[in-house]
Amino acid sequence: MRYTPPFADEVCQRLKAAQIEKIYLIPLYPHYSTTTTKSSLEDFERALHGSGLDAITVEIKHFFELPSYNRSVIARIKEAMQGVKYEDFDLIFSAHGLPQKIVDAGDPYERHVSLHVTLLTQMMQDEGMHFHAIHQAYQSKVGPLKWLEPSLEQKLQQIKNRNVVIFPIAFSIDNSETDYELDMEYREIAENMGFEQYRVSRCLNDESHFVLALKELYRHMKL
Repeated sequence: MRYTPPFADEVCQRLKAAQIEKIYLIPLYPHYSTTTTKSSLEDFERALHGSGLDAITVEIKHFFELPSYNRSVIARIKEAMQGVKYEDFDLIFSAHGLPQKIVDAGDPYERHVSLHVTLLTQMMQDEGMHFHAIHQAYQSKVGPLKWLEPSLEQKLQQIKNRNVVIFPIAFSIDNSETDYELDMEYREIAENMGFEQYRVSRCLNDESHFVLALKELYRHMKL
């Protein structure tokens, strides 16, 4: 983990004690960014070299195109929509934001997210999941810099339909930015705007297709 135990240093010491010779690294970010995937891989490499462990590493950089992963996303959206009609709701894919200057410097994150939304939209159409409209937005802006737009709040202001479901597309595991920011802070914003229904899909967490996707990635890396 990056911000809570177990940190990379501790994990590398355990791997060293077990005399591990090969390590497969799968950052749990579906889209590549220098601010997330790259920095996480570099953090592990730093810990690995500092530990004195002589091991080979194999890395995966992104996996948003993996069919088994996207089946997991679809399963979570279906779960969030139980008991209601798709055509009565707008769906917003909300991704963690990024300063515009990082994207302008060549970071592929925005492009990856947009490609992912296009993929998922087609999959949902094939599944007969016909939402009133599908949108893409960004959350978690901090500081005075210009960030990717539209923000989730801006997108909520633009929507005419009064029912909305949010899917946190950049997150694999629920955390403070999904449980608190999306399900509490933005819920209050949506209710103040007059939304009749505001739903938030759970992240993939331990969803069965996600487990299969991770196994598939690992098997591919071993080839």
